[in-house]
This record gives sequence, C-alpha cells and structure tokens, in this order.
Amino acid sequence: MRIFSYARAYRVLALFVAASFLQGCGFFSSESSEDASSSGQGMEISVKFQGVHRCSRISPEIVVANAPTGTTVYDVRLIEANGVEEEFFGGGSWSEDGSGIIPEGTLTTHYRGPCPPRGEKRKYVYVVSAREGKNPQPLAVRVQSMEIE
Repeated sequence: MRIFSYARAYRVLALFVAASFLQGCGFFSSESSEDASSSGQGMEISVKFQGVHRCSRISPEIVVANAPTGTTVYDVRLIEANGVEEEFFGGGSWSEDGSGIIPEGTLTTHYRGPCPPRGEKRKYVYVVSAREGKNPQPLAVRVQSMEIE
C-alpha cells in the first residue's frame, strides 16, 4: 500500500524551487564568506548513494558541510522528479550532532530508495533542509539530484 500526500510533495517541491531560484538569482552574492556561512549560503550536501540503497529501505549516508549557524536538525526528503508528476519516496529528520553526517539507514519516515522500472532512467532528488529547533522556516535548503537506471 502506497501512502502519498500531494500536500507534502508540493511543500518539498516548493522548497526545491525556492532554493533553486534564490541560488540562480545570485541573491546572496554580496555576502562575505563569514556571512555566507552563518546564512547557510555555503551549505553543501553529498549523498553517498550505492547499489545497496537501490530499491531498499536503507537510506544512504548524507554529508552536510558548512551548515548555517543555529542548525539543530536536518529534514531530508527524496522525490522522483520526472516530468510533471513527482512521487514522494519518504525521508526523515536527523538531529545535528556536530559531525555533519546523517548516517546510513537513519531516514525512516516511509523511506524507500530510488527504484526505477527495469530499463528506464529516472531522476531522483534528495532535498536537505537545515532548521533551528521546531521553526518550520529552513535556514538553508540544498538538493542533490541523480539519474538512476
């Protein structure tokens, strides 16, 4: 049985579009490197996707570098982004412990790894939001997309 929330998928998509728009417009271009670090502009993510994560409930390790000052939690979502329709593949939250690492297997909120039909290539997007406490407004949002066959 597949649980899918269009509202949740659209919220994730809105975060993705907002992050892409702000980066593409050079919105933060006048900040110094110190200001950029505290505002989250310098945040980077790296998803360590391997074969074991394909069609699996085991999430990959995600490394977050240069998280904004005040980050206490990361929210991670995985969506399949192909054309107009998008499918939410789950995700989860992870408390910032100072390491910048979201360990393999920790995303447990209905998470299932990328699983394209045999012979088809699909685009998947990991969306990582850095937040402070229970504040719903993210300090920074970064995405990593990948095509998997």
